[in-house]
Amino acid sequence: MPRSGHVRIARTASFGSPNLEEQMEFTQLTSEPLHEQAYVALRNALLTGRLAPGQPLTIRGIGSSLGISSTPVREALQRLIAEGALQLAANRSIQVPVMTRDRFVEVTDIRLRLERLAVEAAATRAGEELCDRLHALSARMQVAINNRSFPDYLADNQTFHFTIYEASNLPYLQQLIGLCWLRTGPWLNGLAQEGRYHSIANDEHEKMINALRRKDACAASEATGRDISEAASVLIELLP
Repeated sequence: MPRSGHVRIARTASFGSPNLEEQMEFTQLTSEPLHEQAYVALRNALLTGRLAPGQPLTIRGIGSSLGISSTPVREALQRLIAEGALQLAANRSIQVPVMTRDRFVEVTDIRLRLERLAVEAAATRAGEELCDRLHALSARMQVAINNRSFPDYLADNQTFHFTIYEASNLPYLQQLIGLCWLRTGPWLNGLAQEGRYHSIANDEHEKMINALRRKDACAASEATGRDISEAASVLIELLP
């Protein structure tokens, strides 16, 4: 899977911002092809809720904000359309899909199975270094909660979960999980006003870490399931 560290997404972007394309920029610290960098930038924006459901995207706007030509942007967009993360509208414009409740329930059920499987696999391989990294991310998320900095929380939350999934050493499973997150990510800013959820979520993160330290796959899986289910119970109320 592409490494998110190659591209920086400004954390000041807000849900549904009409100028969100201007919030993305390259760090220019990678030798990867431009189309791959554009893909990672857009993918991260989707995963962390910086692109809103129904938001239109333009090749020119993205290319301008990233400082690259239209060709690599077009290739990146075509790849995300093929993955179902973006869609072509009736007028051939590109936009972030709007999810129905039925589809959200389906994706959530899939996530519960896939992500718990990944966490169980990670628990058998987890060491102190991994758990210390996760604890540092959890602490940063708590600071973000206290400061009401939800973009920071979402970015660290995504890093937290995928750090665990990478530790499973099951790359195809990671890819499938990523496809699910691409579909639910644009709705994540809907959690911003739900203060109770933030505290519950970070409590579950700590329970996941403690279970991983003990190599308790069952407890880690249960905490993951609660984390996903709590978020889903809030987000489903926002869907048409």
